[in-house]
Amino acid sequence: MLLAISFFTISGIAGCRTAKVQSDNVKLESQSHIQKDAKEETMESDDKKSEKSSVDNGWQQSYKDIITYAKEYLVDPYGLREGNGSDRWAYVSLHDFNNDGIPELILGDSVSISIFTYQNNKAEKVIDLYEPEGWYSINNIYYRRNSLFLVSNGTSGSGYVCLTYKDGKYVTGFYDDYNPTMAAVNEEDTTYREFGKIFNISDLSENEKVPLVMLDANYEDITIRIKEGEPNIPLSKIDLSKLSL
Repeated sequence: MLLAISFFTISGIAGCRTAKVQSDNVKLESQSHIQKDAKEETMESDDKKSEKSSVDNGWQQSYKDIITYAKEYLVDPYGLREGNGSDRWAYVSLHDFNNDGIPELILGDSVSISIFTYQNNKAEKVIDLYEPEGWYSINNIYYRRNSLFLVSNGTSGSGYVCLTYKDGKYVTGFYDDYNPTMAAVNEEDTTYREFGKIFNISDLSENEKVPLVMLDANYEDITIRIKEGEPNIPLSKIDLSKLSL
């Protein structure tokens, strides 16, 4: 446009037609650049969508494979899982602990919980969680502020196995009501006060419970019943993101 204006100024009235033609050429060239830029932005956006879709499909399928063969991935430190039938209530949830855009899989039952992550185009186990000897079974799991709490209820108190992600790494903790002044963080003894700076176990509520789902392996494709009274859905047809905490 500057070129057209300069030419018009030099040529005066006699150059009006030439200036108009040149102005139109500049406009066309400018529009061409705009269209090209828009096309490139669209292509970049499509590439990002395609890449995200590929990653989504990657972790979803990897996690579904793990869920299908859950017994092979879950630890059983006290031999409590023996004799369980193919139909069982289990914890199957997702949460992005490290905030990288890809959720971690939370999978387990009353015996143990395993956390899996997806990176470098494959799923990897992060950690196995279970109650210490003497507590054994997990009665409930709670989620609060990027932390998991595995709770085992005793006659006069509870034991808490905890997990969170803080300052670029996973952190574990343990506390039980029978030893109110002591606790552990990353398997190191510490005080309840220090433990409490990382994990808040006070007043865990019903709406913070991680829900159980029914896994049924009696069909060719393992099925999931998300809520009691609802129909079983083939695992292959479930969007796992709907199970996010």
